[in-house]
Amino acid sequence: MLEIMVLLFGMSLLFASVTNMLNHLLRILMFQGIILFTITLLKTTQLNWLSFSLIDLETLIFKAFVIPWFIRDTIWKNQVHRETEPSVSNFFSLATMSLIFVCSFALAVLSQGWSDKLMPLEFGVAFAAILKGIFIIIANKKLITHLVGYLILENGIFLLSLSAGSHLPYIVSLGVSLDIMISILIAVLFINRIKSTFDDADSPTGLKE
Repeated sequence: MLEIMVLLFGMSLLFASVTNMLNHLLRILMFQGIILFTITLLKTTQLNWLSFSLIDLETLIFKAFVIPWFIRDTIWKNQVHRETEPSVSNFFSLATMSLIFVCSFALAVLSQGWSDKLMPLEFGVAFAAILKGIFIIIANKKLITHLVGYLILENGIFLLSLSAGSHLPYIVSLGVSLDIMISILIAVLFINRIKSTFDDADSPTGLKE
């Protein structure tokens, strides 16, 4: 069951490589949040009920619902539905993702010699997610798409933490979520400020001045 969830997470990275639609990327983020919630359920059974509840609720509520909702609200307010000027084609993005998977799993095989606690499948997919997030940030131009890339990167870090063992400190997990929320709020304010500035510049009054 655990291996299936990790493979589904990896498949979501491939889907993210063949779409420029922001709504599709949001659905992928929601799907990843649910997958991470399920993986957390399967791997954190040794924690006490309070830590277990905080980790699982943080994973499900923040990653699968709250954060995608914030981004979706920003998209609709600014009428941005597509990454209109990606720097690379979908084919190149998919080819790069395939190469990332090959390198990540090669590193995962090598990691078995470093620590017995690291699971190669989880480590490989997690490292691929981190690299995919960085690639999205580099290959796209819109700030909102950079934010999506950052969130995919963070999901990879979260999965990497889980792959190292079942004892994930809930304080660190909640701290990461608070950092994400602050980043989203700043991005929302920044994007809305940009839209307001351009609206003023395009108005007749702004032209006269």
